[in-house]
Amino acid sequence: MDADLTSGGHGAESAGAPAPDWHVVLTGPRAGDQRREALDFLAVSLGHRPGTFTVNHHCPRCGAQDHGAPGLAHSALARRRRGPDALAGVDEAGTLPAVSFSRAAGWLATAWVDPVSSGRGWCIGVDLEVTGAPAFASAEGLGAVAYSPDESAAVARCAPAEQPMVRAALWSLKEAVVKARGTGFEGDPSEVLVTAPGTLVPQIRGNPEAVVVAGEQWPGGPVGEGLTGMLCLLRREDPGNPSSGWAVTAR
Repeated sequence: MDADLTSGGHGAESAGAPAPDWHVVLTGPRAGDQRREALDFLAVSLGHRPGTFTVNHHCPRCGAQDHGAPGLAHSALARRRRGPDALAGVDEAGTLPAVSFSRAAGWLATAWVDPVSSGRGWCIGVDLEVTGAPAFASAEGLGAVAYSPDESAAVARCAPAEQPMVRAALWSLKEAVVKARGTGFEGDPSEVLVTAPGTLVPQIRGNPEAVVVAGEQWPGGPVGEGLTGMLCLLRREDPGNPSSGWAVTAR
């Protein structure tokens, strides 16, 4: 049953609504600034020079800027550039890509949706986990509080050797969902429901438009050995209002 979580992408846009344009880059263990390298890749992919973007943080609960949801901003260097490398007025005033980051075992995943999709309200969350971490080894500890009774029952129906990987994938998806929402876990993680009832098929309750892509299916190659990853995209009803609800479309 673990294949339900780790095979392919899940979710579909409503009729007539264009799919979000998203990307994810994995930066392996190495010397140097992995986030800077990923941000420069993002900048170049949009036709900008390296160093164009920086990342700010904002916590929706306490308002702090040293932690919380990440957001792109133009760097001081980019704003000082003149001539052909200067930011055009549309660049400075336009919507920037929505971004998300996750680290595990020396790897960095950087995911983003393009400015057009971000302007339509699409938000993104990405997460990496080490499948062999003690937290996923048994139904005790994290397993006793992280999953709903229905999710725990679905995990228990898997072969014992598969269960740690399935727990890691479930937790990774929950992390990706709350990152896409920009909130982190606001309460009991078991209340963040991410599978269809009685199954391990990804389904974000209350968000029929959600798109879920397992790390094994990320463009550019799967996550590294011993890792599991999940990416989730959600769309706000009102793109201009960060506190608005999430788009819900009947199927």
